[in-house]
Amino acid sequence: MKKIVYLWLLLAATAANAQTSKGLRFVNHTEFGGLFGRVRYNNPYTGNQEQVDSKTSLTIQTFNGLQFSRRLSAGVTLGMDWYKAALLNPIAGGVRYDLAGRKNVQLFGTLDAGYAFAWFHDDSEGFDTKGGLMVNPGLGIKVGKQGAAAFTLALTYKRQEARVTKVPLWDQKERFEDRVYNRLALRLGISF
Repeated sequence: MKKIVYLWLLLAATAANAQTSKGLRFVNHTEFGGLFGRVRYNNPYTGNQEQVDSKTSLTIQTFNGLQFSRRLSAGVTLGMDWYKAALLNPIAGGVRYDLAGRKNVQLFGTLDAGYAFAWFHDDSEGFDTKGGLMVNPGLGIKVGKQGAAAFTLALTYKRQEARVTKVPLWDQKERFEDRVYNRLALRLGISF
């Protein structure tokens, strides 16, 4: 936790210094959208028969960093993902790279990798939800003038791990569930 706070303070100090130095500038990219996927699981109420369901979840994130060249920016991504059984808060290192485009429309690539915490998740008695590793690569379109505010539409793949410790049943010493959320994310946003 101390490392994350230190990293955040270092980034803020660097961003403040970058505003005065030539070439580097602060970049923000804030998005919201949906996480879409299919989930396969064993249903204990039907004799552990395998079942598949579609799931939709809400996601919001903000990327704050520095622009190192006309195309490349790097920084920290903070977010919140509302899955059906978990509320996770990913913190990740992120990169945004403009791949191609013309004047006011750019195709960009995005990559975030980090760890999610369950800071705002409220567990039932006897349950304990912990976050895990997260990776989120994707592509997007940015519409707006270079160096000014722009609207974005991004399509990414999000892989998020979580672990839930549960109350043991009568014949168990421990009980837990390792979850892997594999989702297609569609986000709208604004960047400046």
